[in-house]
Amino acid sequence: MQRYSYPLHLLVQPAVRVLFGIPSSVSHDAALLLRGANPAPRVLDVKNIPPVLPFVLTLNHYDRPGLAAWWAVSPLVCAIAARRAVEPRDIHMAMAREWWYRPGVGRVVKQPLTSWFFGQIAKTYGTIRLPPVLGDNKFQGEGAMPIRRAILLTRRPQPELVGLAPEGHTGDHLSLCKPPPGAGLFLLMLTRNTLPILPAGIFEDNDGILTVRFGVPFKLCVPREALREERDANSARRVMLQIGKLLPERMWGVYREELSSV
Repeated sequence: MQRYSYPLHLLVQPAVRVLFGIPSSVSHDAALLLRGANPAPRVLDVKNIPPVLPFVLTLNHYDRPGLAAWWAVSPLVCAIAARRAVEPRDIHMAMAREWWYRPGVGRVVKQPLTSWFFGQIAKTYGTIRLPPVLGDNKFQGEGAMPIRRAILLTRRPQPELVGLAPEGHTGDHLSLCKPPPGAGLFLLMLTRNTLPILPAGIFEDNDGILTVRFGVPFKLCVPREALREERDANSARRVMLQIGKLLPERMWGVYREELSSV
């Protein structure tokens, strides 16, 4: 597998901006990160990115040793900024507010450092900080404020672009996994049956090149009379299936059976 290195001489200014929380363009600094990347990431089907209309971006969570999540997101945000003919061109990406560690040195030292660092990233790039996804209710209710902020961004007279990976973490062997409860309802609140969802799939092809493929935007319409749990599950499932269509079969994960019949 490929390992990507950092162009340190190009990242001095972005590092200073993050250190002091100075607002900057996420696509501009992502382009600096990717400059000289070898092999260069591949972006497919950019024609599907709406050049004018606002949208909500959804993508699979993709990271592995040697390829942190920001490497996968960088070509994506750059492609969107280049395709957009009007503002907004940058995306407010949702991310974990901190990395969670078990009791020990990691909990005492590393977790507070990641919380501070991700907070500085939010000040610089306008990211939306959500509680970590742990598969339990440890942080239940703590996402209300950032979720409200994300919804307000999409309900401005000129809606901002918001992006998220509904799964919240990378699945086993980089394959798709089910989003946590509430992810589908969050997407419904963001789109309000009005904004389209732009799906994107991130993977490494057989040649080892990091690849982003954009799908056709679609409306997330779920019957309002359905039970809350059904609306949540059906919305998340529909989004993940649209993402799955853009990925190699080996990454279909828990949606393999359904995707095989599409």
